[in-house]
Amino acid sequence: MSVAAYLMLLFLFVVDVVADRSVPGAVALGVVPPLFAALCTVAATVRLATAATALAAVLILHFEHTTPAAKAIHLGVVVGLGAVGVWGSATRARHSAQLGKARSATLILQRAVLEPIPAELPGYEVSALYLPADTDAKVGGDMFAVVRSRHGMRVLMGDVRGKGIGAITTAATLMACFREAAHYEPSLPGLAARLEERIAQLDEDRAGPADERFATAVLFAFDEPRHLRMLSCGHTPPVHLRGGRAVELELPVNAPPLGTAGLYDDIEYAEYRVSYVPGDVLVVVTDGVTEARDPAGGFYPFGERLARWAHHGSQRIAHELITDVTIHTGGRMSDDAAVLVVRRALHDPGDPGDSGDSGDSLTKAA
Repeated sequence: MSVAAYLMLLFLFVVDVVADRSVPGAVALGVVPPLFAALCTVAATVRLATAATALAAVLILHFEHTTPAAKAIHLGVVVGLGAVGVWGSATRARHSAQLGKARSATLILQRAVLEPIPAELPGYEVSALYLPADTDAKVGGDMFAVVRSRHGMRVLMGDVRGKGIGAITTAATLMACFREAAHYEPSLPGLAARLEERIAQLDEDRAGPADERFATAVLFAFDEPRHLRMLSCGHTPPVHLRGGRAVELELPVNAPPLGTAGLYDDIEYAEYRVSYVPGDVLVVVTDGVTEARDPAGGFYPFGERLARWAHHGSQRIAHELITDVTIHTGGRMSDDAAVLVVRRALHDPGDPGDSGDSGDSLTKAA
């Protein structure tokens, strides 16, 4: 951009000399620094303003046939415009630095909330990724947690309404409640009830804006040899991968989002049993993935793309999915996105063998 700016200065200088020396065209040189201030660094803008002033001085002193007062005014205008350009460039650089610090702080906070997945999960390969939209340094309340409890592995994926500190605070509170309750509640309805009670308590404490105190969530229990159990509270349906096929697990009974129990007379927390054998993959995401759009407005084909990577490991699937979504949107995500992939080991020592259940069954748990 600096080269283009200097070429423009040279062009204006030559035009002024060749076209009509009596016209005070030197003032036009002063427009160049403000014009390129948004594209150049502060130092480059200073050099550009200096060059514009020097060329304008040559034109004014040697080619303009005006009074000394008029020449002084013309030169002053060029100097003033150069100063405006430098000020604009410095302001932009300062705001960019402040925004960068704010983004770094919120991302650090988000990563602190999303604790690492346990290293040892026998029989399972689990990977998770979080991709912030990074709009105005506001990070959303996407959340996931994996707990290895005495009842078996428990998994939570959720999305708190809103963005910023209020959403992150609510997400952190829910995840802390989940990590503790998972060790004491053997059933998913019991876990969901505890999370609802905690978010209601958070509402009573009035911590954060009221419109950021409800969240969609989906809970999973991995404690049976050839099945998993799941319960959804208004969350995006997960996808089950088996044999190159992607099946969306849309539950017959879907509880309302956490934090909205007060709006209903009665809530049924129904958990369902899903066939889950060695080699199967469960992919859970937030709506930042399913509602991602390309520049033309087309939604991301979630299930269709997942089938391509059904035979890969969990980490590869998570990375491929996040990369593909970024490409689909042209790098302009409108919402944060979280991805969690759970792959059942092909050779699970805890698997008793073929029990005759090899279909994509979905039955209500007792």
